[in-house]
Amino acid sequence: MKILLLDAEKFEFKAIEPESSVHDEYEKGKSESFKDVLVGFVTLEKGDDGSVFEEALSDIADYMSKIGRKDLVLYPYAHLSDELMPTSQAIKLYNELAERIRKNGINVIKAPFGWNKSYSIQIKGHPLAESLRTYKAKKGKKAGFTPKEKFYRFFVIDEEGNEYEIFKDKLEEYEVLNKNPALKRFVLNELIGKETHKEEPAHIKYMRKLELVDYCPESDIGHLKWFPKGVIIRDLILDYAEQLALNWGAIKMQNPLIYRTDVEAIALLQGEFHERDYKIEDENMVLRFASDPGAFPFVQKVSLSYRQMPFKVYEEAQCFRKEQSGEVVGLMRVRSFLMTDHHAFCHNEEIARKEYYELSKLFAKLMNDIISGEHWVLGFEIVDTYYEKYKDLFKQILKDVKKPAFFKLMNRMTHYYAFKNEFQAIFPDGNNLQISTVQWDIKNGERFNLTYMNEEGKKVFVPIIIHASSFGSIERALASMLESAAWQEKQGNVPLLPFWLSPEQVRVLPVSSAEHLSYAEKIADKIEEKGFRVSIDDRDITLGKKVAEAKSDWIPILVVVGAKEAESGKVNVVNRIGAQIGKEPSFEMSIEDLMSLLEKLQADMPKRKLSLSRYISKRPKFV
Repeated sequence: MKILLLDAEKFEFKAIEPESSVHDEYEKGKSESFKDVLVGFVTLEKGDDGSVFEEALSDIADYMSKIGRKDLVLYPYAHLSDELMPTSQAIKLYNELAERIRKNGINVIKAPFGWNKSYSIQIKGHPLAESLRTYKAKKGKKAGFTPKEKFYRFFVIDEEGNEYEIFKDKLEEYEVLNKNPALKRFVLNELIGKETHKEEPAHIKYMRKLELVDYCPESDIGHLKWFPKGVIIRDLILDYAEQLALNWGAIKMQNPLIYRTDVEAIALLQGEFHERDYKIEDENMVLRFASDPGAFPFVQKVSLSYRQMPFKVYEEAQCFRKEQSGEVVGLMRVRSFLMTDHHAFCHNEEIARKEYYELSKLFAKLMNDIISGEHWVLGFEIVDTYYEKYKDLFKQILKDVKKPAFFKLMNRMTHYYAFKNEFQAIFPDGNNLQISTVQWDIKNGERFNLTYMNEEGKKVFVPIIIHASSFGSIERALASMLESAAWQEKQGNVPLLPFWLSPEQVRVLPVSSAEHLSYAEKIADKIEEKGFRVSIDDRDITLGKKVAEAKSDWIPILVVVGAKEAESGKVNVVNRIGAQIGKEPSFEMSIEDLMSLLEKLQADMPKRKLSLSRYISKRPKFV
């Protein structure tokens, strides 16, 4: 930041007209005049943040004391540097500077930011009348960060609509928490803090053991390599998310991965999201940090009328955030992740309510489809005035999803949303991780000039945008599914992924590969014809070893075939889903009954083929 300080005998300016869409509210044509004031011409530069004020405040106060001035006129001035901060960030920092100086006991008059202005100045003739000061941001601090919300009241609303105000010092006394262990763990994490664990999360062991995902030392930390079984899970999750979005009524589109930081909309979102930029060296560009940098400019250029509202957009967005290396953990915190994002641009409150409700219901079903219902919870962050206004909406959601929820109230809006919910998975070690979210945005329609033609033929701003992410990241979703399996194992049950997401859904085990492989292949052909992922353990090892390895690979359905089965035309089926470890039941079945069982387990979930040989003997080891 550069400030040219001028001790003025007289200074006056006149506001002509706004020069950009980012400007202070001010009266067009208004002029102001001052005598015996210090004028500060302020230029904000790239890399500036609030840390530049620390030195500037005492410096300006000391300077004013030396020259005997009590009043300071701040004047935004873009001509002291060729490395200017983007306008959308600079206006925030300029106004913050004025407020900080005012709180320091100095009378501040602020010339409007973002206006074309004329001015005249008569400078006093003494040695200290002119001084150029330069202030640099301190290392380790980021520009454009929004302070963390200050939550001051807490509530739980149960599925019957009863409200319970929650106090930190009485958490053991609430029956509504004691009968909902997962919700209690979430509330403890939010109000007291998460427990510290030395051991690594369970999903890291599982992701490598099952050959799904692994670290990639050849890449940057937090970038993972996906093996064939992991890829099939990822693709199936994307199929599920796309099906959900299209049935919801969205159009699917795709935006770029790289964005220019000198575009005002992008710079403003950088500040709003307060994420860690993944910069491209020697370029004024960053890798995409969320879906909004693509979604908002896209909608800016779409011609919409009330007839197309609500306008719904779905995107699968690869995002990048430069998380600190010590924060990168398995699949929970990565630097490159894939999110499935939804936006509903709504032209009135009634429509927005409907979309918020519908997405919340859909995401509750999603959580039940990927992890056990007892191991996920629902939380809300909300500005207090909206808590009262929309309480009926929240209660209806909780009644229909049959879940209580934890509400954190704040007394002011610190982000673009008035309220949001978060669907959180609870891990066996007590950790929690967000999977899905639905957010009520009342700011960005106007901020980003997102408009539509209303019924009177007038172009107006979109008043409400519903942001939603079915999978905040595919990586987190997989971590939560593996941790859900860890819950199963901890409770003495067989650890498995959901049947529709199991990379291998069925493994056929011939008692003797030499004698029974042909019949095993016949069975596998029928299973594969119906779209299920099936393998054959054709190795020359004992049946006991085949069964043990299939269980170790988390195969949910085992089909054993030998001489008896080949003669009868039936199969012996071990259904491991929901079974206790070591007590998996086996049944003799016809081929038709086996197919019926598989179809019932699959339900209406998406199907895909696995890009590995069906024969275990032909598969390499990846880990």
